[in-house]
This record gives sequence, C-alpha cells and structure tokens, in this order.
Amino acid sequence: MKSISTLTILFIFCILTLSVQESSGQKRINAKGAYSHPQAKIIFPEQLDIYPRMDIYAFDAKRTDIGAVYKNKSSRTEISVYVYPAGDGYEGRLRTEYQKSMQSIALVSHVGVHATQFAVRHEGTKFICNGFKAVIRDQNSLYNALTVYECGEWFLKVRVTSTELDSAKVVALEQIIYTHFDPTKLTEISPLNEQADVNFSKTAFRDSVLLGSAMGSAYKKIEWASENVRENERASGFPDLYLDMHVASLKAFLEFQHRAKYTMTNPTKKYLDDLQVISDAGFLSEFVMDQFGMILILPDNILANYEDYLDWKQSQKITVDLNQVFYLISYGQKNGGKKRR
Repeated sequence: MKSISTLTILFIFCILTLSVQESSGQKRINAKGAYSHPQAKIIFPEQLDIYPRMDIYAFDAKRTDIGAVYKNKSSRTEISVYVYPAGDGYEGRLRTEYQKSMQSIALVSHVGVHATQFAVRHEGTKFICNGFKAVIRDQNSLYNALTVYECGEWFLKVRVTSTELDSAKVVALEQIIYTHFDPTKLTEISPLNEQADVNFSKTAFRDSVLLGSAMGSAYKKIEWASENVRENERASGFPDLYLDMHVASLKAFLEFQHRAKYTMTNPTKKYLDDLQVISDAGFLSEFVMDQFGMILILPDNILANYEDYLDWKQSQKITVDLNQVFYLISYGQKNGGKKRR
C-alpha cells in the first residue's frame, strides 16, 4: 500500500444542510454505566480515560444514531463520538458525509472553516477502515479536529476540541479514543457485500459513446479495487479514495471512443476533447486532485508538477467536472438495508 499524503488547504464550505447529529429529533438517553449501541454493539463507557461521559443522545426513534460527549472537569477538553448508519457503500459516501459534517461546523463558526485535511486509515486485527480528518484552525483552541470513518454499514465520527493539550498529549488521547472506539470493530459487526453494483444515470444514455465510456470507466474502478485493495478494506466501503483508481478509470473513459464509430453528441465530444487535452498535457493526476479537494490517497511525489498544472489551467477552458455523475458504484449491505443517499 502507498503512503497517505497530507496537504494543507483552505476550505470555506457553503452552509447547505446540518449533519445527522444536529437534527431536531435528538433525545437524551438516561443511562448509568456503560451504554451499548443496540445494533452496532459498540460500548459508550461511563468514563473514557480521565474524561467522564457528560451526555449521551439518540437522534432517531430506533436508537441507531447515537452520540456521546466526554469532558474533563474544567471542560477544557471535549470529545464527541457518534456512531450511526451509513447504508450501502456507494462511491463518494465517505466524502459526502465528511463534507456534510464540515458544513455543520461552518454553520457554528459563521465564517467558514480553515483546515488541514487529509485521508486517514485505521488497521485493526481483521479489517481496515478509511476516513477523512480535518485539523481546524481555531483561535480559541489549541486543538480542534474532526474525523469521519466509514465502517461497513456504519459511520464513526469523532470530534476533539481542547484549549490545554499539546500535540504529544493529543496523540496519546486519540490512541485512547480509537483503542476503545475502534472503527474496524464496526466493520466486523456489519461488513459490506463486496459484489459491486453499478447504476448508470440518465445522462449516461445520452449517446452510445458516452454510455460505452461510462461503462468502461466504472468497470475499470471495480477491477482496480479488486486487484489493488485488500478484501478486508473493501468490506468497510468502496475504496474511492485512491488517486490511481480515478486516473485509471479516466484513461478507460477515453479509450472507448476509439473502438468504433458510435454515435456521439456535441456535449459528449466536448467532454472527451477536454479530457483528452488534460491527458495529453500529462496532468490527469493533478486534475483529479484538484477536482476532489486535494484529499485522496496518492503515491509519493505524484504531485511534483502541481504548480505547473495550476499555471497551465489558467490558459485553458476546461469544462470537465468529475462531480457530474454518469454512474454510481456501490457495495450493498449484507442485511439488505435501504440505500442512504
């Protein structure tokens, strides 16, 4: 496996929706001692190291969406832990949930969020979970971080804020947190079915070339995941955090147009022409990173030409948007639950 790159960027998120945990339906759970999540089986202890549990809440009637808050006596360090359903492991699931959580933080700040963001992973004895983490620049805190992991049919979200802990103490605290709230244990309880499904959008049927290109791109991602990502990692979610997967799929997208003289509309020709220009310039990797906010798992030194790409981009009129969905890949829930989008 390649190492995970850490990149510092500025993100100011638009305030569109609140996170699941801040819905109006939250109800305090009157629990003494350790509380066990009814479905996920994870334990919310009465005390986490030196931090007593101050509150524990359910955000839905069935108590599938649970959150707890831990604070020390001086309230200078606060830990919030949430475990809630994630549904099917569709492509982009983790990114969507992470961005929604960041929007929630931006709502409170009123001015947006300045953060160092990067992909993270947690390796357990049986499974591997991927996540996104933001260390937020906050003048009122020494440390302010949000981490979201996808764990099979569950999400684990952890928020840590402190005005007293230095970096060494933060590392020690997070080791305690993830030893107890191990995301891979959630995958172990409810792993995903790794037989991938693909659903194509109506746009993909616009013409034969676009449909063939989308099919080639989708199946290349599935093939890449099967060949390059271990089964115990894919059980946690479709591994779309890898830069190499996206680059391989875009190359497959470009290949189909040369196979035969199929019907092609003008919008499809424009899309393919723009993508070919990026590829011919040697900037596919840089373009993907740019499109996905600079947070992907990538090989070492793969972005050595990123500044050159930014200069090159200024003189181009590229309209390709990788957030335009032509298909959706997903690993289904083994228990047959409904999709959450």
